[in-house]
Parts: sequence; C-alpha cells; structure tokens
Amino acid sequence: MIRERRAVSIAFLAFGAVMGSWVPRLPALKDHLHISDGQVGYALLTVSLGAVIGAGVARIVLGRGARAWVRGGTIAVCASLVLPGLAGSFIQLLVSLLVLGGCAGFIDLLENAQGADLERTVGRPLINGFHGYWSLGAFAGAVLAGAAALAGVPPLLHFALAAIVAAVASAYFLRDLPNTSSGAPRPAPSGAGRYWLTGFVIAVAAISFCSILVEGGTADWSPLYLRELSHADPGVAAAGFAAFALAATLVRFRADLLTARTSPAVVARLGGMIAALGLVLAIAVPALPGAIAGFALVGIGTAVLVPLAFSAGANLGASGTALTLVLAAGYSGSIAGPAMIGNVADRFGLRIAMGIPLVAALVIIALAGSLTPGQGRR
Repeated sequence: MIRERRAVSIAFLAFGAVMGSWVPRLPALKDHLHISDGQVGYALLTVSLGAVIGAGVARIVLGRGARAWVRGGTIAVCASLVLPGLAGSFIQLLVSLLVLGGCAGFIDLLENAQGADLERTVGRPLINGFHGYWSLGAFAGAVLAGAAALAGVPPLLHFALAAIVAAVASAYFLRDLPNTSSGAPRPAPSGAGRYWLTGFVIAVAAISFCSILVEGGTADWSPLYLRELSHADPGVAAAGFAAFALAATLVRFRADLLTARTSPAVVARLGGMIAALGLVLAIAVPALPGAIAGFALVGIGTAVLVPLAFSAGANLGASGTALTLVLAAGYSGSIAGPAMIGNVADRFGLRIAMGIPLVAALVIIALAGSLTPGQGRR
C-alpha cells in the first residue's frame, strides 16, 4: 500500500510539474504571437475543451485498469508540453493546447480514480495529499518557468527540458500504480439513492464547475494581472502563479487531517470564504504586494475545493460515470471562465474581469453543504 500511495503521489507530482511549467510563460507566448487578452482566453478555453474530451476517453478505458494508461498518459502529457513552444501562429497554438488539454484530462480522471480507490482501502481522507503533490509539482514548474523567463530562455527550450525531466524522473515509480478499474459500489436503488445520484451529483458538479473557475481564473491570469496592473517584469509576474501554487501545496498536505476532524462541508465552505477574501484583496489592491498576497489567499482557499469535489464524484458509483460528470463540469468551468474573463478584460480591463471568479467563490460558499452526504456514504 505504501508503494502504491507513493506511485500515485509521483503521478500527481509529474502532472502538476507539466501544467505549472507552461502557464507562467503565457506572457512570452502572447508577445511572440502578438495576440490579445481575448485570444489568450480562447487559448485557455481550448485547453479545457481538450481536457473534457480526454476525461471522456479516460472513462471508457478505466474499466480495463488504470495503471498502464496513467504510465502512458504521463509520457504523453510531458511530450505535449513541447507543442505550445512550437506554435508559430494563433491557430497552431490552439491546436497544441487542445492536445495538451486532452492528455491532461485523460490522466486527471484516472489519477483521481486511483486516489479515491486508495482512500476507500485505507478508510481515511487522502485525496488532498495527492493533490498536494500536484501543487508541489506546479510550484516547482512555476519557479523554474520564472527563472527561465528572467534568463531569457525561449519557451520551446524551457518546455523541452521540463518535459524530459518530468517523464524520466517519474518513470521508475509509476510501475507501482494501483490498477484501479472502478469506483465505489453503487448505492441501493431507494428513493434516497436516486436523489443522491441526481440532486447530489448536480450539486457536486456545480461546486466542481465553480472551483475550477476560481482556481483557473486566478492561476492562469495571475502572470498577466501582475504584469499589466502591478507593472512587474515577466520573471516577477511568474511569482503570482508561484505564490498561488505554494499556498495550495502547503494547505493540501494538511487538509486531510482537517477534513477528518470536521467535515468536507466545513472545509469547503472555509476554502470558499478564504478564496473570496483573496480575490477582493487582489482587486482592491493591485499593487504588487497586495496582488501576490491576494493570489496566495486564493491558493489557500481553492486548495481543498477541487480535491473534495473530485473525491465525492469518485464515490458516486462503480462505473466512474459520476466522476466523469464532475470532472467534465469542472473543466466546463475552465472552458467558460477563460472566455468570460478574456472578453470582459478586453472591454473593461482585467481588474474588473477578476470579479467573475469572485462570484464563483460566493456560489461555492452557498453550496458547500452538499459535499458532506457524499463523503458519508463511503
């Protein structure tokens, strides 16, 4: 069991390192291709669209066992990191990000299914810890991306080096991944069970949608926000994403203990409140110290939201369909979010556009109570 937990942790770590490597280089890609904030929004939307497609494919292969697919998917997502650096036009960038998003969504669903499977086996919360390794990888990737930006390293060279390191360093450990092929047993076909599979799924999916809208809307746009409103240079602008990822990492490694002592509803509601406070701070005080502190608070608040929603979805049935729906709802949030934020930013400025994830955080606070019933059915 220890080796399986380590393998799943490393899988999340490598996945996070890939995703953390490319987001801070958005300003460089934007300048190289001469695209607008609105086009950046559509580029981020393409990543999310690819992720929805990838999650759907993962749902199909889950019944055959996840181990081999996660090992192969990790190599694929590392290789796809190089593609945005090769883009010579906006259309090529969209195609490259569609592939990157597809690979990311594919392994995201499978890794969360594996994490929830291990939770059921040991009988205690583990999912935030696994996502903590994702955040640790994202933080490491963001720090190296910032260093590459300061040193003037082109995105293509940076992406290629990051992809090689992530793929090679994780390969040995991924041999011990659990061969998860299903979710939790289905509930009894009672009236309560039917409600659980309808109303509860919708509520958890809504939390997932809003959580990723808040998380992605802040993390993806923080480098541009710091550069355009805080007037930071590209290397310092990467600090926004790094602060977000570091805060999320620290919280996730301790959040399972808090969840075990309280409840998922309490933890999710607290996370939504902290995220909302951070967004208010970043919007009200766009100067560099205030904005970075605000993004760090958002990282603290959102750290627990996506793992709790995904864990609840993974325990809603044996087939993995509910988890697919919850992940798809989450990625739909990252589809809708970039487009809305980008278009509002083009018309009214990025500062006003950050009000969109703020509203989503308030919705999470209102719906957080829906998470506890799903956790109680383990």
